[in-house]
Amino acid sequence: MSSLGVYFGVKDISLVETRGRKILSSIRLPHPSFAMTELEEKVPTDVKLIALIKDALRTYRIKATEATFCISGQDMVIRTFEIPMLPQSELKGAINFEAKKYIPFKIEDLDYDFQVSFNKKNKTSLVLFVGMKKDVLDGYISIAKQLNLRIDSLEYSAFSVLRFLKLAGCSDAGVVASFCFDLNSEDEANFMVFENGFPLFSREIVLAEGMPGFEQTAEDDFSQKLEKLKNEIRVSLDYYSRKFMDKDIKNIFVVSDAKSHRELGAFLSESSIPVTFVDTQKALGKNNTYSSVLAKSFAAAQFRSVPIEIKINLVTAKLKATRAQAPGFKPFTLLEGFKLDLKFVFLGVAVCAAVFAYGLMRVQPLRQELSVVKSEGLKASPLLAAKDYETLSALDMKESNRIAALKKLIKEHMYATYPLDVIPRALPEGVWLSGLSLKQNKDGTLELAISGEVDLGDSDKEFDAVNVFLGNLKSDPAFSKYFKEMAITSIDQKLVGNENVAVFSMVCKSLPEKKKNVQARADQTRPDYQE
Repeated sequence: MSSLGVYFGVKDISLVETRGRKILSSIRLPHPSFAMTELEEKVPTDVKLIALIKDALRTYRIKATEATFCISGQDMVIRTFEIPMLPQSELKGAINFEAKKYIPFKIEDLDYDFQVSFNKKNKTSLVLFVGMKKDVLDGYISIAKQLNLRIDSLEYSAFSVLRFLKLAGCSDAGVVASFCFDLNSEDEANFMVFENGFPLFSREIVLAEGMPGFEQTAEDDFSQKLEKLKNEIRVSLDYYSRKFMDKDIKNIFVVSDAKSHRELGAFLSESSIPVTFVDTQKALGKNNTYSSVLAKSFAAAQFRSVPIEIKINLVTAKLKATRAQAPGFKPFTLLEGFKLDLKFVFLGVAVCAAVFAYGLMRVQPLRQELSVVKSEGLKASPLLAAKDYETLSALDMKESNRIAALKKLIKEHMYATYPLDVIPRALPEGVWLSGLSLKQNKDGTLELAISGEVDLGDSDKEFDAVNVFLGNLKSDPAFSKYFKEMAITSIDQKLVGNENVAVFSMVCKSLPEKKKNVQARADQTRPDYQE
C-alpha cells in the first residue's frame, strides 16, 4: 500500500508517493497564490489549489487514499514553555492560561494540541504547544475531502525534518539541533533544537527577499541568501543559549544543498559546536536530487512507518473538540439505566463515612508531627514571600548563573603547585631563573612568562642549555597538561661582573576554549589515548 506526503510550502507544493521507503512519484507544483494572471485572480485560491493537485494526482496516477499534510510554519503557532508539574486534571487549564501569553490572538480562535515532557527532578513540565487558526485548519481539511483523501496527520514542517534525520540514520539522543534549508529555492529554512526527540526551540527563516526593481544573477541571489542565513543562525543560537543555559547543544545536523556545504561549514566551525552534514541521498535514494520541499514531503509520507517522539496531531485534536461540543454529546457511563435503592444508598454512605472517619483517626498523629516539623523549620524571608512568580524566576536564574560560574571556577582552576614544582627539576646545570610571571588573559588562557640566565663559559653550550630546559618542560606531563604552547621569545648575552652570560625569556600558554575542544577530539582518536 502506498503513502502520500503533501508539503504546502511558501511558494511550492510538493507531493511524494512512496511504497516503503521507495519514491514512486515526486511532483512539484507552484503555489497558485503566486504568479497569477488577471483572469486567474478572480478565482479563489483554494479552488485553484484543489484543481491543481487533483490534476497532478490524475496525471501521475497516484492511487494513495491516505495522506499526511506537512505545513509551513507561516500557518502555525509553535511555542515551547515551562510550567510547574501539575495533576492531569489541572494541566489543560494551566496550559491554556500560559499559552495566552505567547499568542497574539484569542486562543478560542485556535485548534491546538500539546505534548508535555515531565522533569521529575526539578518538578517542572516542558510544554510543546502547536496551534492553527480554525478557518485555516478547516481549509486544509476541506482540501483533503475534495481530493478524496483521508488525513493521517497534519504536522509542522520542522517535525517532518526530524523524521528525515531518522531516515538518514542520525541519532536524536541528547541535546542536538537540526537545520534544514535549500538556497536554490525560495522555501523557508527550519531551525530546531530538541532533547531526545522532544523540541526545546524552533524557528522558521524566510530567505526569499529579493530587492524590487533590481535584477540579480543567480550567484548574487545565492550569496545574499547565504549571508542572511549566517546572520539568522547567529541570532537563533544566541537566543537559545540565553533561554536554555543548562542545555548545551552537542551537535548540529545540517540538511542542505551540496553547494552551500563548504562556505557554511567554514562559518559553523567558528563555534565550538560540532556540525554534521547529513547524507540526503541515504534517505532519498541515489536517483533523487535533494531539495528541501522534496525532503519534507518524503518524510511526511513516512508518517506511519517511521514514528518520532512528537505525538501532536491537530486533526485528531479538532475531532475530539468537535465531539465534546456537540449538543447531544454525553460521556459514556456504566450506570446508565441502573435504578438506585435508597436503602443501599444510605448504607453505602454510612460505610464510606466510617472508613473516612477511621482514616482521619489514623492520620491525625502524623499531621500533628508534621505541623511541629514545619513550625521548627526555616522561615522564608517576608521580602521573598511578597514577590510575584516572574520576579522569583528572575532571582532564581540570577542565582543559578552565579552557581554555574562558581562551579566553573572550581572545575577549571589551575593547581599551580604541580607545574611550579616541575620548573626547578627541569633546570639543567648552569641555568638559573631571574623572573617568573603567571597571568590569565581576557580569552581565559593562562600565560606563564619565565626569564633566566645561563653561565657555562661558551655561548653555544648556553644556547643548547636553554633548549634543553624548554624540552624538559614540554616532555613533563604535569607541566604540559596546563601549557600546550611553549616557545623561547628571546636569548641574548649580557655582561655580569667580568663575565658574559646568556639571558633568555620564554612564554608558556594554555590553549583557548575552541582549540581545547579540537585538541580533545584529536587526542581521543590516538591509538594510545586513555580517559
